[in-house]
Amino acid sequence: MQKRNVLIADEGMVLTDGENYGRVIYLAEDADAGAYREISEEEYKTLMAESEGEAL
Repeated sequence: MQKRNVLIADEGMVLTDGENYGRVIYLAEDADAGAYREISEEEYKTLMAESEGEAL
């Protein structure tokens, strides 16, 4: 049997490690859960809008 580590953000929050974002994160076997933190939905939207502006 294998164990799977799953991180689930609280309501209104998004998980991030600074590079990846999600409300549910399925960690790889050797991944560090401590690398992830919660940010607000508003902060996430701001970060995504900024990154889309850079991509143009």
